[in-house]
Amino acid sequence: MAADMIIFLLTFFCLYGGINFYFFFRARSIFHFSGVLQGLLLCLLILLIIAPVLVRVLESLRYEHLARGVACVGYVWMAFVFLFFFLGISFDLIRLLYKAFGTGAASLKTISFGLATFLSIILVTYGYLDAQQIRVKHLEIPMEQILPENGKLRIVQISDVHVGIIIREKRLDLILERIREAKPDILVSTGDLLDGELDNIMQDAERFAAIEAKYGKFAILGNHEYYAGLKRSIEFTEAAGFKLLRDDSTRVVGITIFGEDDITGRKPGETKKSEVFQKALSQKREGFVLLLKHQPYIDKKAEFSLQLSGHTHGGQLFPFGLVIRLFFPKIYGLHALAPNKLLYVSRGTGTWGPPVRVFAPPEITVIDIIGKKAK
Repeated sequence: MAADMIIFLLTFFCLYGGINFYFFFRARSIFHFSGVLQGLLLCLLILLIIAPVLVRVLESLRYEHLARGVACVGYVWMAFVFLFFFLGISFDLIRLLYKAFGTGAASLKTISFGLATFLSIILVTYGYLDAQQIRVKHLEIPMEQILPENGKLRIVQISDVHVGIIIREKRLDLILERIREAKPDILVSTGDLLDGELDNIMQDAERFAAIEAKYGKFAILGNHEYYAGLKRSIEFTEAAGFKLLRDDSTRVVGITIFGEDDITGRKPGETKKSEVFQKALSQKREGFVLLLKHQPYIDKKAEFSLQLSGHTHGGQLFPFGLVIRLFFPKIYGLHALAPNKLLYVSRGTGTWGPPVRVFAPPEITVIDIIGKKAK
């Protein structure tokens, strides 16, 4: 796990540093910074590059307010510079074609830089505001079995909330309000509920615990629960009122719910019941079978009616969805895998890293299972 994290961080900072320096050299070619100003800007750029690490260090030292300030600046900058990179590269290709077949490339260089900067600012502003507008996605799934009361069971899914340094207070208020408005019979969290090492994080667990669900609340672990610390994450999830399913199952009002632990936990052997769980999941059952699985990998041997997943954030920042599709072909929405076998991938309810979503708005999912009324 430690070696994997080191490799990830080295890869991330090489790529992220390269993107930042692309912006710097483009800006320098336009504005021709003086020696002193260039040095100061380089120091600032390096601080922005290492801001994600600074946030985690400040969190671990319990400097919560300072960590939040660094996170807001550093992560908003991250969204801006990523968008600038993709726009800048696109305009550079156009400029090179224009240079090959036309004239005036020097003025076009300035125009393309200004346009990429302007559009990036507009998109970050839009994405920052849109990330706070929680959508409600409605699904209706028919079944032949009898369900209690009026024959309808409402399952509400949240995923990738990332309660932590950014998703707190007012942002969390909006999420909790939407969940209450949906009036869930069953509330499920498909991983990454938690993201942080804050001292007073348990206060937010109590706010989740206040949400009522007639037949219970169920959760699975995502990769970020492992990153935040497994013991702490389990404590938070259970204090939030969720029954944690770690390669386990339960039966509620005529449906079976399987909860699969995230693959992150399998690598160090955290999960002990994996073989028993996989065998149970591969057996056919009567009635509706719901599978909660954080990452939208499909096990062809698994027997389920509906798999609920998250993890992808729907790309979060366009055009990252194009990259994510290389790893997860189904990054968002409802997909028919086989007769009576569905997958739904949520775009996620919160944000990770930049508190910004561009063309991938946050959501909670309301699934109404329509069965037969009990006589």
